[in-house]
Amino acid sequence: MDAQHWKPTDAHELQGYVDQHRKSHYLEGYVGEYIMPNWSTWSRESLLYADIVTYEDGEPMWHSPEAVIAPWGWDDLGPWQVCMSLRDMGAFTRDGLNIASSVWSQTDFKDSQHWGDTRRLTFEMLQGLEKSKLITEAAHEDQVRILYEQWQLPMSPKRRPRSNMCPPFFGRHDLQAQML
Repeated sequence: MDAQHWKPTDAHELQGYVDQHRKSHYLEGYVGEYIMPNWSTWSRESLLYADIVTYEDGEPMWHSPEAVIAPWGWDDLGPWQVCMSLRDMGAFTRDGLNIASSVWSQTDFKDSQHWGDTRRLTFEMLQGLEKSKLITEAAHEDQVRILYEQWQLPMSPKRRPRSNMCPPFFGRHDLQAQML
Protein backbone atom coordinates (compact mmCIF):
# COMPACT_ATOMS: atom_id res chain seq x y z
CA MET A 1 0.00 0.00 0.00
CA ASP A 2 2.95 2.33 0.50
CA ALA A 3 3.67 2.11 -3.21
CA GLN A 4 0.38 3.82 -3.92
CA HIS A 5 1.89 7.09 -2.67
CA TRP A 6 5.33 6.82 -4.25
CA LYS A 7 5.93 9.00 -7.26
CA PRO A 8 8.84 7.36 -9.09
CA THR A 9 10.03 8.94 -12.29
CA ASP A 10 10.13 5.62 -14.15
CA ALA A 11 9.70 1.87 -13.76
CA HIS A 12 13.38 1.39 -12.86
CA GLU A 13 13.10 3.81 -9.92
CA LEU A 14 9.88 2.09 -8.79
CA GLN A 15 11.74 -1.24 -8.73
CA GLY A 16 14.42 0.40 -6.57
CA TYR A 17 11.78 1.63 -4.12
CA VAL A 18 10.27 -1.85 -3.90
CA ASP A 19 13.69 -3.44 -3.33
CA GLN A 20 14.41 -0.94 -0.54
CA HIS A 21 11.11 -1.74 1.17
CA ARG A 22 11.74 -5.49 1.11
CA LYS A 23 14.38 -5.31 3.85
CA SER A 24 13.28 -6.78 7.17
CA HIS A 25 15.13 -4.16 9.27
CA TYR A 26 16.79 -0.78 8.83
CA LEU A 27 19.64 0.94 10.60
CA GLU A 28 18.63 4.31 12.04
CA GLY A 29 20.45 7.03 13.95
CA TYR A 30 23.51 9.09 13.24
CA VAL A 31 25.81 6.08 12.81
CA GLY A 32 23.24 3.31 12.51
CA GLU A 33 23.07 2.58 16.23
CA TYR A 34 19.38 1.63 16.15
CA ILE A 35 17.94 -1.42 14.43
CA MET A 36 14.37 -0.72 13.38
CA PRO A 37 11.87 -3.14 11.83
CA ASN A 38 10.52 -2.54 8.35
CA TRP A 39 7.48 -0.29 8.96
CA SER A 40 5.41 -1.80 6.14
CA THR A 41 5.96 -5.35 7.32
CA TRP A 42 5.54 -4.49 10.99
CA SER A 43 2.32 -2.52 10.52
CA ARG A 44 0.79 -5.29 8.39
CA GLU A 45 1.85 -8.10 10.72
CA SER A 46 0.92 -6.20 13.88
CA LEU A 47 -2.66 -6.33 12.64
CA LEU A 48 -2.45 -10.12 12.34
CA TYR A 49 -0.23 -11.45 15.12
CA ALA A 50 0.19 -11.14 18.86
CA ASP A 51 3.80 -10.94 19.98
CA ILE A 52 6.14 -10.07 22.80
CA VAL A 53 8.26 -7.01 22.04
CA THR A 54 11.15 -5.44 23.87
CA TYR A 55 11.91 -1.74 23.70
CA GLU A 56 14.92 0.26 24.91
CA ASP A 57 14.23 -0.36 28.61
CA GLY A 58 14.66 -4.10 28.02
CA GLU A 59 11.31 -5.03 29.54
CA PRO A 60 9.28 -7.45 27.42
CA MET A 61 5.77 -6.24 26.65
CA TRP A 62 2.75 -7.95 25.18
CA HIS A 63 1.69 -6.58 21.80
CA SER A 64 -1.83 -7.51 20.74
CA PRO A 65 -3.20 -7.06 17.22
CA GLU A 66 -4.71 -3.63 16.72
CA ALA A 67 -5.22 -1.04 14.05
CA VAL A 68 -2.09 0.97 13.45
CA ILE A 69 -2.16 4.58 12.34
CA ALA A 70 0.72 5.58 10.10
CA PRO A 71 3.09 8.09 11.74
CA TRP A 72 2.52 10.58 8.92
CA GLY A 73 -1.18 10.74 9.80
CA TRP A 74 -3.10 9.90 6.63
CA ASP A 75 -5.37 6.98 6.03
CA ASP A 76 -4.46 4.85 3.07
CA LEU A 77 -7.51 4.70 0.83
CA GLY A 78 -5.63 5.03 -2.46
CA PRO A 79 -5.86 1.42 -3.64
CA TRP A 80 -9.56 1.26 -2.76
CA GLN A 81 -10.24 4.55 -4.57
CA VAL A 82 -8.43 3.30 -7.67
CA CYS A 83 -10.49 0.07 -7.67
CA MET A 84 -13.77 1.94 -7.23
CA SER A 85 -12.81 4.38 -9.99
CA LEU A 86 -11.97 1.55 -12.38
CA ARG A 87 -15.26 -0.16 -11.51
CA ASP A 88 -17.32 3.00 -12.11
CA MET A 89 -15.48 3.67 -15.37
CA GLY A 90 -16.54 0.21 -16.58
CA ALA A 91 -13.04 -1.27 -16.65
CA PHE A 92 -14.10 -4.39 -14.74
CA THR A 93 -16.71 -5.48 -17.26
CA ARG A 94 -15.72 -8.08 -19.84
CA ASP A 95 -15.51 -5.45 -22.60
CA GLY A 96 -13.75 -3.05 -20.24
CA LEU A 97 -11.11 -5.64 -19.39
CA ASN A 98 -10.51 -6.24 -23.09
CA ILE A 99 -10.13 -2.49 -23.68
CA ALA A 100 -7.75 -2.09 -20.73
CA SER A 101 -5.72 -5.10 -21.87
CA SER A 102 -5.42 -3.91 -25.46
CA VAL A 103 -4.39 -0.39 -24.41
CA TRP A 104 -1.98 -1.31 -21.61
CA SER A 105 -0.31 -4.14 -23.55
CA GLN A 106 1.05 -1.51 -26.00
CA THR A 107 3.86 -0.61 -23.59
CA ASP A 108 6.33 -2.86 -21.84
CA PHE A 109 7.16 -1.23 -18.48
CA LYS A 110 10.78 -2.20 -17.82
CA ASP A 111 13.16 0.67 -17.12
CA SER A 112 12.67 4.03 -18.77
CA GLN A 113 8.87 4.18 -18.92
CA HIS A 114 7.51 7.02 -16.81
CA TRP A 115 4.37 8.81 -15.66
CA GLY A 116 3.81 10.31 -19.10
CA ASP A 117 3.35 6.78 -20.45
CA THR A 118 0.95 5.94 -17.65
CA ARG A 119 -1.11 9.10 -18.21
CA ARG A 120 -1.26 8.49 -21.97
CA LEU A 121 -2.40 4.89 -21.53
CA THR A 122 -4.94 5.85 -18.87
CA PHE A 123 -6.32 8.51 -21.24
CA GLU A 124 -6.53 6.01 -24.13
CA MET A 125 -8.22 3.44 -21.90
CA LEU A 126 -10.77 5.99 -20.65
CA GLN A 127 -11.46 7.05 -24.25
CA GLY A 128 -12.09 3.42 -25.21
CA LEU A 129 -14.38 2.89 -22.21
CA GLU A 130 -16.32 6.04 -23.07
CA LYS A 131 -16.56 5.15 -26.76
CA SER A 132 -17.94 1.74 -25.76
CA LYS A 133 -20.44 3.43 -23.41
CA LEU A 134 -19.17 1.45 -20.43
CA ILE A 135 -18.74 4.38 -18.02
CA THR A 136 -21.52 4.12 -15.42
CA GLU A 137 -23.70 6.87 -13.99
CA ALA A 138 -21.87 6.44 -10.68
CA ALA A 139 -18.63 7.69 -12.25
CA HIS A 140 -17.58 11.24 -11.46
CA GLU A 141 -14.85 13.65 -12.52
CA ASP A 142 -12.81 13.18 -9.34
CA GLN A 143 -12.35 9.51 -10.26
CA VAL A 144 -10.51 10.53 -13.42
CA ARG A 145 -8.09 12.51 -11.23
CA ILE A 146 -7.70 9.50 -8.94
CA LEU A 147 -6.77 7.28 -11.88
CA TYR A 148 -4.26 9.82 -13.19
CA GLU A 149 -2.65 10.52 -9.80
CA GLN A 150 -2.95 7.33 -7.76
CA TRP A 151 -2.79 4.44 -10.22
CA GLN A 152 0.79 3.25 -9.81
CA LEU A 153 3.20 2.47 -12.64
CA PRO A 154 3.05 -1.20 -13.68
CA MET A 155 6.14 -3.19 -12.70
CA SER A 156 6.01 -6.35 -14.74
CA PRO A 157 6.57 -6.78 -18.45
CA LYS A 158 3.42 -6.94 -20.53
CA ARG A 159 1.75 -10.25 -20.98
CA ARG A 160 -0.07 -11.10 -24.15
CA PRO A 161 -3.79 -11.62 -23.56
CA ARG A 162 -5.09 -15.07 -24.45
CA SER A 163 -7.37 -14.66 -27.47
CA ASN A 164 -9.85 -12.23 -25.98
CA MET A 165 -10.46 -14.38 -22.90
CA CYS A 166 -10.97 -13.06 -19.38
CA PRO A 167 -9.32 -14.87 -16.45
CA PRO A 168 -11.29 -17.93 -15.32
CA PHE A 169 -12.48 -16.38 -12.03
CA PHE A 170 -14.89 -14.12 -13.92
CA GLY A 171 -17.19 -16.98 -14.94
CA ARG A 172 -20.51 -15.76 -16.37
CA HIS A 173 -20.56 -12.61 -14.25
CA ASP A 174 -18.16 -9.75 -14.55
CA LEU A 175 -16.29 -8.33 -11.58
CA GLN A 176 -18.49 -5.26 -11.48
CA ALA A 177 -21.56 -7.35 -10.72
CA GLN A 178 -19.62 -9.20 -8.00
CA MET A 179 -18.54 -5.96 -6.35
CA LEU A 180 -22.07 -4.51 -6.11
